[in-house]
Amino acid sequence: MPIVKPKRSGPVMDMTAMCDMAFLLLSFFIMTAQFKEQEAAAIETPTSISGIKVPDKDIMTISLDKDGKVYFGIDNQQNRVAMLEYMAEANGISFTDQEKKKFSIQSSFGLPLNQLKSYLALKPEQQKALKQPGIPVDSTANPQTNQLAQWVYNARKANKDLRIAVKGDNLSKFPNFKNVLSSLQSQNINKFNLITGTEAPPAGWTND
Repeated sequence: MPIVKPKRSGPVMDMTAMCDMAFLLLSFFIMTAQFKEQEAAAIETPTSISGIKVPDKDIMTISLDKDGKVYFGIDNQQNRVAMLEYMAEANGISFTDQEKKKFSIQSSFGLPLNQLKSYLALKPEQQKALKQPGIPVDSTANPQTNQLAQWVYNARKANKDLRIAVKGDNLSKFPNFKNVLSSLQSQNINKFNLITGTEAPPAGWTND
């Protein structure tokens, strides 16, 4: 008579709880992640050992690339629309609701005001491929020639709590940077942040 061996069953591990936890963590990271917005131009900033972080709320960023072109942007899509409406009113032009919606998703731009409509009419991939000429700026406060001063004024009109950050390329020339400063100083703005890259501090350095 053959010997009947009892069936052996391997160890069973219930993975339900682990799967639930994995999906919860995945959902958390997806919902809380902040994607970096596309910038109008690549800026290679100089480095510093400063440990002060630029705030990510109520911030106005003026960027200066290596060719001296100036780009401008503020956070908060609603404030971008309000700023555009103030600019349009001051210059006697108007933007459609569709154009305002497209402008609201521009984290930064570098175009003369008279080219903004045609830029907003482009498809996103065309906007990305376009080399923007920069916002007109000079050493004067003349609103006809210094549109950067206009954007700064109307951005602060849209959000009075805006803090200003200047992001200059490592290869940008001082005369171009001076024109940006003149645009700020013409509105009695003498306090702003400089955005730099980070580098390791020397031994013994503190952020006091």
